[in-house]
Amino acid sequence: MKKCLRRISFLAMPVLGFFLAATPAQAQDEVGEFIRSGKEDANKLVRAYIEPASKAFGHGLNGGWFNSGKAMKLGRFDVRVFATAAFAPDEDKSFDLSKLGLTTVRDANGRKFDPNTPVLTPTIFGADEEGPELTLYAKGRRTVGGQVIEFEEEVGSINAPQGTGYSFLPVPMAQVSLGLIKDTEIAVRYSPKVKQDDFEGQLWGVGVKHGIKQWIPVISMIPGFDITVFGGYTKLKSSYAGIDVPLSEEDRPYATAQQREASYYAGQALTLNTKAWTASLVASKTFSVITGYAGIRYSNVETDLNVEGRYPVIAYRTTAPFNKYVEDITDPVLLNMKDTQWGVTGGLRLKLAFFSLYGEYTLAKYPTATAGIGLGFN
Repeated sequence: MKKCLRRISFLAMPVLGFFLAATPAQAQDEVGEFIRSGKEDANKLVRAYIEPASKAFGHGLNGGWFNSGKAMKLGRFDVRVFATAAFAPDEDKSFDLSKLGLTTVRDANGRKFDPNTPVLTPTIFGADEEGPELTLYAKGRRTVGGQVIEFEEEVGSINAPQGTGYSFLPVPMAQVSLGLIKDTEIAVRYSPKVKQDDFEGQLWGVGVKHGIKQWIPVISMIPGFDITVFGGYTKLKSSYAGIDVPLSEEDRPYATAQQREASYYAGQALTLNTKAWTASLVASKTFSVITGYAGIRYSNVETDLNVEGRYPVIAYRTTAPFNKYVEDITDPVLLNMKDTQWGVTGGLRLKLAFFSLYGEYTLAKYPTATAGIGLGFN
């Protein structure tokens, strides 16, 4: 079983890559471009661009926990392999640059964004095309006629990142479920630490399902009908060490000898930690080998996305001689992203001896669709 879970976790590594950016190369370019705008604006831009994926990924982790409204009997078990796809709503496929309160980022003509004039650009789920051109400014000081005056100067330009062209995020998973006493079932998800290229990840989760039909006399008299409550928690820790944002050639004249060394900006990385928990009330009815189930689901997700390491940014010194230099920004992006939603879930399971097939759909703001297979004595 441990080998099975390990193999499934290898399948999940490309998903983590997709979450951090569409491709590793795109992740490097976009993070580097964002950070050039400085820590404050970089956090705003990264959040707006990638937050829809954090929601989809977390709600996807909360899917696939059950395939009926009945807890397995004592000693019975099954092993499931499944994938959940979470879909982004249309309103989260783009974001408005003018609403972010950017301070160092301007439009292509160097003008500050007007909150009353929308400037839309793709999120990670948006169209596979670049966003508008942006110019980057830095504040500086100079001495004129014995007086120190402040000014702003353009120090570069970037394009807002393109989307991936995909509106969904797949989440593969493996799970073991075991029946306990008192119409109770426990489910476990676990992946040991897995490394693949520049990705590293580890996942675990636990869920409990309990039949409440036994406590409601009227419902307990209905044959083939079951109702349960379920609660589950999943935690994922991962990192991507493939980020490479070196000192650019145009900035080298303003850097120190140490900053020009090839290894000075080594150790750059993205880390992603997601916690997802869910609660459901599920009812099901069995007809021969077919079980239909439906219920309501609450999903809560929290993701910490951090960009770690040292990164070069052009700035002006605040004391004489007020010259331009390369400033090192350490751990420039630290984001905590949360989301909750309620949904209505419905699904079907086909059970043949020790083998079962199942699929379900949850209608919510971030809807999810799940398909899987199970093997076991349940």
